[in-house]
Amino acid sequence: MGKELDRDELERLIIELLKTQPTCVIATCSDNIPRASPVEFFPIGVTLYIFTERGKKLENIRKNPRVSVAVHAPFTGWETLKGVQITGIAEVGRRGSTIYEKGIEAYMARRGIESVEMPESMNILKISPFKFEYLDTVLEGRGFHMKQTLFLE
Repeated sequence: MGKELDRDELERLIIELLKTQPTCVIATCSDNIPRASPVEFFPIGVTLYIFTERGKKLENIRKNPRVSVAVHAPFTGWETLKGVQITGIAEVGRRGSTIYEKGIEAYMARRGIESVEMPESMNILKISPFKFEYLDTVLEGRGFHMKQTLFLE
């Protein structure tokens, strides 16, 4: 039987995955109609920032801020499968808000640039996670469960 990872180690593995993968799928829902959108994201620790202008995902988030986000490493075989399912709350940030400024900071850090100009219509989503379901098949070889769960308070 596999073991559970130490909380700090699990969080470190999740952050490392978020740093190395540029895209995710964000799932939103309103009026019992789900929508999954592939998007680029920009992390600061375990918090994700996503740029969006308009559209159904933004409309859904305004009605229902609960979201699910999936991030995974490229598939190279079952023995190296790695990803994380994130459950969290999305907030919409407009230009001038703290969310917007943190999103710009995350964007510039990932891109390695010092300034950026965004269109006036741009919004930034802040995803504040409260649950992570991490999957890493390599963990089994180290004596751990390949599925690990982390809850944030």
